[in-house]
Amino acid sequence: MSSLGLLFGVFFVLLLLGTPILFSLAAASLVVLASIDLLSPQLVMQRIYAGLDSFPMLAIPFFMAAGALMEQGGISRRLVNFSSYLVGWISGGLGHVAVIASTIFAGISGSAVADTTAIGSTMIPMMKRRGYAPEFSAAVVAASGVIGPIIPPSIPLVLYGVISGVSIGALFMGGILPGLMMTAALMVLIYFKARRSNWEIETEPFSYAGLWASFKEAVGALVMPLIIVGGILGGIFTATEAAVVATVYALVVGLFWYKELSLSSLPDLFYHAGLNTAVVMVIVGVANLVGYVLTIEQLPMMLSDWFSAKITSALTLLILINLLLLVAGCFLDGGSAIIVFTPVLLPVVKTFGIDPVFFGVMMTVNLMIGTVTPPVGLSLYIASGIAGISIARICKAILPFLLAQLLVLMLITLFPDIVLFIPQQLYDI
Repeated sequence: MSSLGLLFGVFFVLLLLGTPILFSLAAASLVVLASIDLLSPQLVMQRIYAGLDSFPMLAIPFFMAAGALMEQGGISRRLVNFSSYLVGWISGGLGHVAVIASTIFAGISGSAVADTTAIGSTMIPMMKRRGYAPEFSAAVVAASGVIGPIIPPSIPLVLYGVISGVSIGALFMGGILPGLMMTAALMVLIYFKARRSNWEIETEPFSYAGLWASFKEAVGALVMPLIIVGGILGGIFTATEAAVVATVYALVVGLFWYKELSLSSLPDLFYHAGLNTAVVMVIVGVANLVGYVLTIEQLPMMLSDWFSAKITSALTLLILINLLLLVAGCFLDGGSAIIVFTPVLLPVVKTFGIDPVFFGVMMTVNLMIGTVTPPVGLSLYIASGIAGISIARICKAILPFLLAQLLVLMLITLFPDIVLFIPQQLYDI
């Protein structure tokens, strides 16, 4: 346990000093290796490379590229237009539109930041023009962005699957119902807030003709989530292969269907997608070094024995883990937190008979809520920047949405079958 204290002590001290998470993780691992006389350049590089040498990891760069292609290809505008005709007539109007558009885009991007950026750049100015308060507009978009990495595809679930060895396809299917529950929770909150406040903000008139026209315009975007989920469900391709299919489809749609992509724009687009991938992958490599340190020091086993001695209920353990992750999510981005905590917590939950597919989805839902909690909530900063308001104003407005999301987290913690229902129909779990 002294090695665990040393590892996390060095890690969090460096984080508090403003050191990037990559170097904080690496330095903490090197300090522990040095303390047990195992520090070797060859060993360090071998363990880092081993963390990247994985076929499922190929899903990350391809999903990054697919999301960038769809975002730059005019997809978000078409999704917003379709969502306006679909739900804009409900009390709360454009608030529901933002949630639905984000939910559909979640089936494309797999990233909370991409979801918030793509939908927020269209929705927040539109909501402000219609008379919605800037802080409410920003809070709705930021809260909706949380859905992005829960509904498949999901980059955090890919990371968890690679680290844990759990089927990424099963994880993707497990995220569907919690993601839809979060969509419903946000829409119910917006509806009652609108009715209680007697908003006199114009809603979209319902029109079958408008709905059909907007559907035809957006069908190229709407088909993509169906391809990803349907292909995995039907056993046509794996989650990794689905990422390749999604990228090719996004490229064809952007170039030849919507014609808002040009060949000259592709090098810059792929460069930035590659840059974002590199940021994630290098952290994954270093995190594998952390996992090696944890393994040779038998820290997961020691933690498991400690929890087994102190805690007798799986539910109590899950509540404690949720509290730990909610605090961690305030300071770490979701992907980094999954990389750090999965090797530590997964052996513990397995000893309590907790399904690793359920645990991965629960962990992802928890840590994605961290994207809207200060001081490091990236979605908050993106939404507040688009809306032109201070972080303090959006933090106050986000609280009701945060409570709704915590309610969803509590429900899936109490009733794991919500997560496991679809995977159990399709996989041997």
